[in-house]
Formats: sequence, C-alpha cells, structure tokens
Amino acid sequence: MTKSFTAVAQHKVAQHQLGIFGGSPLFDAYVPIVRPEVPPECHEDCSRQFLDVLGSGLLTNGRSVQLFEEIAAERLGVAECVAVSNCTAGLMLTLRCLGLQEGEVILPSFTFFASGHAAVWNGLTPVLVDCERDTFNLDPQKVREAITRETVAILAVHIFGNPAAAEELEAIAKQHGIKLIFDAAHGFGAAIHGKPVGGSGDAEVFSLSPTKLLVAGEGGIVATNNIELAQRLRLARNYGDGGSYDCEVMGLNARMTEFQAVLGMAGVKGIEERSAKRELIANAYVSTLGSEPGVSFQRVRPGYRSSRKDLGILFDEKEFGVSRDFLRAALEKENVQTRKYFDPPLHRQKLYRECRTGDLRNTEWICQRILNPPVYTALGEEKAEEIAQRILLIRDNVQAKGYPSWWHSGAA
Repeated sequence: MTKSFTAVAQHKVAQHQLGIFGGSPLFDAYVPIVRPEVPPECHEDCSRQFLDVLGSGLLTNGRSVQLFEEIAAERLGVAECVAVSNCTAGLMLTLRCLGLQEGEVILPSFTFFASGHAAVWNGLTPVLVDCERDTFNLDPQKVREAITRETVAILAVHIFGNPAAAEELEAIAKQHGIKLIFDAAHGFGAAIHGKPVGGSGDAEVFSLSPTKLLVAGEGGIVATNNIELAQRLRLARNYGDGGSYDCEVMGLNARMTEFQAVLGMAGVKGIEERSAKRELIANAYVSTLGSEPGVSFQRVRPGYRSSRKDLGILFDEKEFGVSRDFLRAALEKENVQTRKYFDPPLHRQKLYRECRTGDLRNTEWICQRILNPPVYTALGEEKAEEIAQRILLIRDNVQAKGYPSWWHSGAA
C-alpha cells in the first residue's frame, strides 16, 4: 500500500461525520458483503453457450457438465470431479457413498451449519470439537482426543478458504482407519504448497454459490482420487439410477444443470487473477488495522494460500476500545454490510445442542470477536482501505464521546 494511496483514503473518511452519530454515510451506494464473481468478459461467451444448450434439448448432466468436470479435475489435480446441484447435496451424497450410515463424525463447531446437516441427514452423530484460535480451522489435537470406537469419519472444513491441516488430519484418519472428508465449500482458489486444494482425504466438496470465488449460480463439485467413489456419486446424484431405471444406490436429485456448468467453465479461467486481487484487498485491511491493539486476523499457515472467500477480523473490545457489535451497527450506517461468521457456532444452535462436545474455548473466543467485512474482486483496494479507516474513526469517536446513549451491549 503506497503512502499516497493511504493518504487519499484517510482524507476521504475524515471528511464525513459518522452516520451512527447523525452524519451522512461514507458510501452513497450500499457496499454488500459480496458480489458474485462472474467476469464481465464471460458474458458474451456464456450467452452464446446458453443458446447452444437451449438448442441441444438437454438441460442437465449433458456435455457441458462433462466438460466442466474434466476442466475442474485438471485445475484441482485430481482423478475425478463430480458436478452436483450444490455443496450440501455433495456432502450428503459423499458420506452416503462412502458407506457411512451410522456412527460418529468429528467436525468443528465453528462452521456453517450445512457441515453438520450433511452428517445428520445420513443418520450420523456429529461430535463437535474446537478449532485453532489462530487459523480458525479444526484442531488436529482435539480431533485425536475426540476419537472413540464409534468414530467413522472426520469432516474438516477450510474455513473462509483457509486450508485446514490436511496432512496431519490424513495421518490421524489413516492411523484410526476412518474416513476423511473436507467441506471445501470456501476452498476453490486455495492451495497447499503450490498445489490446489482438492486432492486430500477421501473427497473434498466445493460450493459454487454466488458468494464463492468460483460461481455457477448454484452448484457444487466433489473432487476425489477414488474412481469407485466417483462412479457411485454419479449414480447417487441421479436418484441412484444409472439409466436402467433400476436404482443401485440410495440417491437423490442432485444433478447440475448445463447452464451452471457453462458459468463454471467460464469462471475457472480467471481463478488465479481473482485470487490475487482478493489477496490485495485482504492486505488493505491488514495493513491498516493489523498493528492496532485488540485487532487480529485469521492466520494462514506458511506455504498455504487462502482463497479469501471471507476475511475474518477479530476485535477485542477491552483492547481495541469498541465492541464488535457496535462496529457492525456503525458500519451499517456507513452503508457497509458485514457478517459475524459463524456466530452462533453449531453447539449453540437448537439442532446441535445435545451433541457431544469437548472444550470449545477457542470457538467461543472467536465467535465473540469476529467481524467479516466485504471482500470481493470488484471492491478494490481503495474501498477496502476506506472501510478500514472508517473502523478506526468509529473507534476514535467512541473513545472521545462514548457510546451513543441508546446503545447497549447486544443492541445490534
């Protein structure tokens, strides 16, 4: 970040009175948490291919889906990719096709609820364990401690596109003779030691929904080096019917449309460029806020690369001087949308409160502090810098004036 660039951002935010104190918003137009990553240069190509699909008379699981699977497999460096209607269906079918229909599945409490849903839908019992405080990912040591004779699988998650400790988890799974599946919903564009995330464990399941780095409208990909598993998945995504109208496995309708595949193929081409731009945007937040007391960011392991699907910033109220929830409310008044992923975590949600858990102190610590600002290619570094500077201005105003009289903890 250049000094002149930073000075421009500081000047722009300083000219405005905070919206939460009665001023006008920093941004005239609302800045959403994400915008779909559909490259403008693909619009014409996709439109032409959509017409080809319409003319073909085949709208699902046709040639476009096959091509997309081949392109995705080559990009991820795996033997097989199986395209499905969405990531959750992909997780559900992967667990089923691996023969996991009873027993316990170890997964993090700090995750999106679809991770847990996939296990519950298959009659499996979720065991919720803690994450690492710095990476936000499943803690391998806590996994070891949670394994019992009832454990049949580990379901790890690449939180916000930050790769989990794949090699360590693979060693644990091998030692105990259990399956290892990765919820890689956030993971397309991430890498471990230069190799794209996708080839670890028994399978990795990606999401292609509008919030991800690779977008197909909706959709998912199951990446695996297990040829037999891929074959079963292709049956299972079509109710279990291989074409004979005599079902061979328990499946459901999880077919990908040809239109989704066209969008997916268009998006694969620019993954590296979009990933690099997101990294620059993340760095704009880090360079402005990273040295402030009470502020910390999700750590990416050396040699790992996050897709930056989301950026997790932790704000400690005592050290930083303002609460996470007030920051979120104040940024909303500046026309900036934020999230607090994943608060509440699974173990505090109604469906999962009876699950077996261990010590979840890191999960709780993160959930009390986390704020996710906008991160997407079209945002740009300057706007990210302006948002970061606005956060500091909010802090400075609260320290000088105190919280507004109407504010109380949890008001957001």
